[in-house]
Amino acid sequence: MKLEIDPRSPTWRFVEQHATKRLNELRLRNDRMSMGPDETAHTRGQISAWKELLALSNEADPAQPAGDQE
Repeated sequence: MKLEIDPRSPTWRFVEQHATKRLNELRLRNDRMSMGPDETAHTRGQISAWKELLALSNEADPAQPAGDQE
């Protein structure tokens, strides 16, 4: 069974809003703060993880109902 994201669902919209907020916070932290190499790498890793989560909705084809995609 293949699980898919419905980018129009209220649940996904909530997740998307939270992830976008967190991503913006991390980007500001990365740009504004003077951090050491380890902390910078950690922050960049978190940014990458949130971006990966947000990209899940791009994998779904909104023209097809959930469950009809292959």
